[in-house]
Amino acid sequence: MFILLGTDLRPDRRPVVTETLIILMMAAYLAVLMIGLRNPDLATTTVNSMMLSSTDFHWWQLITYQFAHDSPLLSGDGHPLVRLLHLGLNLMYLWVFGAAIEGRMGRLSFALFAIIGGMVAGGAHMMASPSPVLGASGMVGALAGAFLVLSPRCRVRVLVVFILIRIWMIPALWIIAFFVIMDLAGWAGLRGEQVSYAAHLGGYAWGIGIALLLMTTPLISRTDADFFSLFKQWRRRQEFRRVVQTTPDQRIQAARISKPSPPFLAEVRSHMQSNDMDAAATLWMQSAGKHPEATLAATPQLTLANHLQASGEQAAAAEAYERYLVRHGHSHKANEVRLLLALLFVRSLEKRTAAVPLLNHVLAGNMDQHRRTLAESLLQEATA
Repeated sequence: MFILLGTDLRPDRRPVVTETLIILMMAAYLAVLMIGLRNPDLATTTVNSMMLSSTDFHWWQLITYQFAHDSPLLSGDGHPLVRLLHLGLNLMYLWVFGAAIEGRMGRLSFALFAIIGGMVAGGAHMMASPSPVLGASGMVGALAGAFLVLSPRCRVRVLVVFILIRIWMIPALWIIAFFVIMDLAGWAGLRGEQVSYAAHLGGYAWGIGIALLLMTTPLISRTDADFFSLFKQWRRRQEFRRVVQTTPDQRIQAARISKPSPPFLAEVRSHMQSNDMDAAATLWMQSAGKHPEATLAATPQLTLANHLQASGEQAAAAEAYERYLVRHGHSHKANEVRLLLALLFVRSLEKRTAAVPLLNHVLAGNMDQHRRTLAESLLQEATA
């Protein structure tokens, strides 16, 4: 058995909307439970009026079904404990994924996103099956899909109870991928449980699609750990491998036929020659994103990256170090730069996976004992 406890993200503020959703679901469940103790038939009627069905559809059921969960006191299929776990698991997933992304979206946007996500999931179920459905699983699927886009590198604290009791930090990507695969298998008829797999899959699709769309707007701030950054880093690694695999003569030839240097680099060099490193760093951060291949010569590029790192601009410093390695990956200081970049990835930017190949490259070379100890320590942290 395993229980999700939370993520390694630190919310900027209290997840009030997530807590409110959880309280409302628990209140609805307890209300039905209290009614069922006195009048089981009335409790069954109440739940039936809240659940969603294409054969007896009312528009408000697209919302109410998300807050209704089958009580063990009600008549119906399924073991009472299993029906109770339905509520418990939904609340657990809602807390883990909702609390992690509510701060990124803002409270009102998050509330609308979650409720509409559950409505879309309910619509997907109605198109796939005439059977009634209830529960927050569709909403949870939407939150999990959005979480996958906003924080794919995040890890989840999981309490594992199997012979020994231990807490593991497992990549969220693995956990969500497992859920998606199981739901796809169920949707394809490979699993026999009475579960609305279509609602789950509809929720995932809504969450992923809308999160990607919102990230192209000012409604959600971009970070160095979201899907777009992950894709950008993958492209950089591909470019890095391409550069490393070419011979010096090939790189020289490529440089001769490459595009002319962007004008802003000349201004950056001018500021650096005037010892105005702050102005050089500011201009670099404003302009480098528009010119992904723009890189200074080895010494000024490294000097600029070091200044950015010392100024607390960790993401910009990592970008500058990466560009140094793409163009000057065979310089005598390349391994030192790889170690600095890995340090940023592990200790500051939560990009542990990206640090592993850098550290393996560093440890394969010659270095003093101090740097080797640091590299080994970082590799242990990155793979923990």
